[in-house]
Amino acid sequence: MANPSVGGAFNPAADYSPTGLWTFTQTPVIGSGAYVTTGATQTLTAKSLTSPIITGTVTGAATLAGNIYSDFKVLAASATFSNTATLATLTGFSWTLIAGATYIFEVNLPTTMTTVGGLSVAFTLTTATLTSMQMQTYAATAADATTAVSTQSTTTTSGTKFFDSKAAAYTLVTLKGSFVVNAAGTLAVQAAQNTAAGGGDASIVLLGAYAKVERVL
Repeated sequence: MANPSVGGAFNPAADYSPTGLWTFTQTPVIGSGAYVTTGATQTLTAKSLTSPIITGTVTGAATLAGNIYSDFKVLAASATFSNTATLATLTGFSWTLIAGATYIFEVNLPTTMTTVGGLSVAFTLTTATLTSMQMQTYAATAADATTAVSTQSTTTTSGTKFFDSKAAAYTLVTLKGSFVVNAAGTLAVQAAQNTAAGGGDASIVLLGAYAKVERVL
């Protein structure tokens, strides 16, 4: 074959047994096909991978079509709600959703509150719409499980307060269930006081609270 390092011709239909280092000196013509190498960092756009094997860690908001995708969020600092019943997103607790996908979720919120302020927790959607949702919430105090409260919901309306109570000074609120996405967008976990109260009646979602959203279909 011709020497590839000096621009010789390459016949794709021929059989070659190349050795040594190949040097490509000419940029491929757009539309004629570019080459991908194993050692370079490259961005591939609009490519389909059939049965890929991916090693290492997938980070950020990456989404893998046809594969299970799980994303954990952990609250890095306590979120204090004082004298406000207006919902606000817990820092970092937001996920990008894919149209047509099915997800399961779990939200675990250790809290401190009083029966004056209480706590509200909601899912808020931006652009995204849901086809269906199954939600269960559970709240209990550390000392007395007899005051625990459990609710179920199927609403897909953005901003619905799935937990909204001040009946007891609950120390843990959990939400879990599944949903199917209609239109793509984002979902966020928000919180506020059930009833605006300040001073010693602040409601706090504690450091270390976590949430997981996992794509299963």
